[in-house]
Parts: sequence; structure tokens; C-alpha cells
Amino acid sequence: MILLITPFLFFQAVFSKNSVVSRHVYARLIPLDNLRASETPTSINTSESMPECTTFCAWDEACVAVMHHGDQCSIYRSSLSPSSVSLPGARCFIKQGALPHPDPCPVSQGYTSVLSPRLCYKLHMTILSWTDSQARCESEGGRLIILSTDEKHAYILTQVSPYLAPYIGLKSDGGSKVWTDGSTYIPGKTVIFSGNCAYIYKLLIGGYVCYWERQSLCEIPV
Repeated sequence: MILLITPFLFFQAVFSKNSVVSRHVYARLIPLDNLRASETPTSINTSESMPECTTFCAWDEACVAVMHHGDQCSIYRSSLSPSSVSLPGARCFIKQGALPHPDPCPVSQGYTSVLSPRLCYKLHMTILSWTDSQARCESEGGRLIILSTDEKHAYILTQVSPYLAPYIGLKSDGGSKVWTDGSTYIPGKTVIFSGNCAYIYKLLIGGYVCYWERQSLCEIPV
């Protein structure tokens, strides 16, 4: 989904404890006006104004974007895309220079670019089998997501609805479980695999028959 940035820039000066001035530039994301972002914020602070909201972001090195609505300031580690949920009065800004430029994440194709942990991911809501899901990710230059680190696993759990169970890039041969890149470390808990193809559900990684159709999580390695 294309994020349009207006020529209008929002400036916020921030003073650190050693009195050195750090200047950050924020560009407004017009497509998100009056809408909730699809991504889940990493934290929410009480804030009376947009300048105060950007100050919270400037203090946080992992912050990429903010949404100010009423007296709330939502902090994000990622690029933002609009959802279909109305949120009258919401305004979003992105911190320029926080993400790599050029960014290898194709945000215009629906991928979210995350600063920490550094990753590019996309949730596909159209259901397919595990094999077809992997093929779809590959057609976009990626793969089913590999959650072989604690940080990556923990972050994705905050971004995916607990009511979904999307496919991920893990398979079982009936015994050992291996990610498609050959790694074997599995963070968190797993449940009994009743099939060879893995999905993530709430705090658990499970397995089911590979021909069952589910949503899927793609990533483009960065």
C-alpha cells in the first residue's frame, strides 16, 4: 500500500541530558488521516499535542512513526499502512532517516518495514495451502517468515491477531522441526504437530496438514 508523504515537514527539536541538540524531521502520512494504522503500536503514551508526541519518538531510538489521537500518542517501530478502521482526528507522522534509504522493503506492495528487529513482513489474509503460501511469498521476492530468534518471534506476536493462525516457514519431518533456511532454534512454546507444516497461534507454534488453507506471513530477508 503506497504511503504518500506531503512536502510539509514537521520539525521537533529535542534536548538530551548532555544539552546537545538533536533535530528530527517528521513527515505527515496523509493516507492515515482519520484512520487507525494496520500495525500494532509498541507503546502508547499520554500526550496533549503532536509536538509532545514526536518528542516521545525522538527519545526512543527504535521509534519510526507516531500516531496522535486525542490525548494519546502511539509509538511504532515500523512504517505504517492504513486500515479500514475509522479514527476521527488521528494524525500520523514518520521520522525521516529512521529506516534505511532506499528501503529494501516494498512498502508499496503491502510490506511493513520494521527497524527493531530489522525485518520486512506481510500478512496475507487470502488463505492458501502451506506450499502455495510459500510460492506466493517467493513470487514477491521473499519466503514464509522464519522466526528463529527470540526478538523476531516476540515482535511478530504483538502484530498478529490472536484469532489468526497464519503459516510460517517451519516444517516437520515427523520428528525434527527445521526452518526453511536450515536453522533449528524455535523460540517460545510448540504444541503437538498433527501435520508437517507450521503456523503461529497466540503464543504457540503448532503444525497441521500442509494442504489445509490458512493465512500466511511472508518476509523479505534484509
